[in-house]
Formats: sequence, C-alpha cells, structure tokens
Amino acid sequence: MYNYKNLRREISSLLKKAPLALFELANKIRKKYHKDIVSLCAIVNAKSGLCSEDCVFCTQSVRHKTDINRYPFISAEAIFEKAKEAVSIKASCFGIVTSGKGLNSEKELSIICNALKLIEQNLPKLHRSASLGIVSKEILLRLKKAGLERYHHNLETSERFFPNICSTHSYNERFDTIKSAKEIGLEVCSGGIFGLGETIQDRIELALTIKRLNVNSVPLNFLNPIKGTKCEDFKPILPLEILKTIAIFRILLPDKDIKVCGGRNVNLRSLQSMIFFAGASGMMIGNYLTTAGNDPKMDLKMIEDLGLKVRP
Repeated sequence: MYNYKNLRREISSLLKKAPLALFELANKIRKKYHKDIVSLCAIVNAKSGLCSEDCVFCTQSVRHKTDINRYPFISAEAIFEKAKEAVSIKASCFGIVTSGKGLNSEKELSIICNALKLIEQNLPKLHRSASLGIVSKEILLRLKKAGLERYHHNLETSERFFPNICSTHSYNERFDTIKSAKEIGLEVCSGGIFGLGETIQDRIELALTIKRLNVNSVPLNFLNPIKGTKCEDFKPILPLEILKTIAIFRILLPDKDIKVCGGRNVNLRSLQSMIFFAGASGMMIGNYLTTAGNDPKMDLKMIEDLGLKVRP
C-alpha cells in the first residue's frame, strides 16, 4: 500500500526543484518503464454536439454556442473507415467517441458493437477503445463481447474541484463507471483536463486517485479556450506549466502509459517534443474531437528525430 500523505509531501518538494531537474527525474522513470517506445492513439467523433451536459470547456454542449459540426451517429462502416485511417498513421489504439452523458438507445449501442466487430475482424492488431460516457455494467459487458478492449472515461480533475467543471452529473458517477469497467475485465483509460482554474494540489489529487484506480492509460488534456464556451476568456496554460504537470503524473504513475492529447499543439507550440523528456510515453495523433491536430506526418517525423520508436 502506498502512503499517500508521504507522496503528496514528496511531490510538493520535487516541484520546488528547477524545472530541468524535475524533467530529468521524470525522463529517467519513463525510460525505465517504457524504454524509447511511443504509444499513439487516434479517435473518431462518432456523434458530434447536442450534448445535454454542462462541462464548462466542452464545445459540444447544447448550453454553448460554438461553431462546430453537429451530426447524429455515423454508421459502423464509417467508423471502420476511420479505424483504417488510424492504422495508416501508425496509431496502435483507436477510440470511438460520442457526445452526450451516455448511450441513448439500442440503435446507438448496436452501431458501436457492429463497428467493434468490423475492426476486430479486419484490423485485429488495432487496440479497440471507446469513450461513450456514463454507462451501466450491462452495456459494458455487451461492448466487451463485441470486441471492446479498453474503456476511456476521464475523471477530469480532483473531486474537490469537479463541481466547478460540471453540475449535470457527479464525480461519483464517473468514478463508478471506471470501477464497473475494471470489474468486468476491461482495460481503462482515464485522465483529465488542466487549465480550468484548478490548483497544483488538485492535479496531484487527480493523479493519486488514478493511482488508486490502477488504470492502464492516462490521457492529459490542456485547455484550448474555444469561443462560445464558458472558458473562452481563460488564459491559456503556459508550456512550462504543462511540462511540469506531465512530470508530476509520470513520477506518481511510473509504469502507466501517459499520453498527451487535447491542446498539445495549441499550448505547447514549439515545445511539443519536450513532452517525452518530461515523462510522456504517448500522444494522440491526428485530429481531436472538434479541433484540428498536427499533420500526422509532422508528428511522426518529430518522434523519429528524437530517436524514439512508435509502438507497433
């Protein structure tokens, strides 16, 4: 068992070090557990917009007036085509993402299950993931039977700060969904978003909660303030602060796959390659849900230039 009080004290002490000393420690841990292998994930936005929830940062909430494409569920065949694109840009994990609190109908569940079967049959080496909101254990079992290997569900922030992010569902609902996925034997991907006004202690508490849950993969997102959301006037998080946050998660979660996802290109700009020296072992490649990412060729070249290798 970990002594979480001591971990909090130790990480607070480490944060007082010079940034390069912190990064050196995080990089040593990354190399010990992950060598020089980089995991890439890609996603498809299988249902965009019209979300009932009020997450302050989200462009897809009906409570925000944002300029995004809104569309209902795409077909299983269209999802499969996106999976083939993911393979072409060397992603080893492919996530099917939908807007909304959870799946709303048997029809939606059937589309996801059919897409999973298509991917498993035709692209068996591609890791199959889904991010479908708060769902029951029964739905998770059906998804697993259809070929799902990993469920993605972010906690977003600390339990203390969560009411500042969302009021239409609770932290416990998210926590219970992750527990249900683990209980039926699915891998779990869970992380958060930073730059919403949370403290450094909130970030540490999120990392410690994820440590308790013992998830497999930890996506880190950094706010890209979008016009029309409640966060449109938020000051973007600074590159050095992003790198320190990555280092905190690496030190507290040494063996987990830590992936830098949303907001990477906008916030880190010319320092994107530093994520690996700060402890990251993966990243999202291609576009995000409603915003554009880097050209995948540029990201793959960056990995090559660093002497790193993409996970097959």
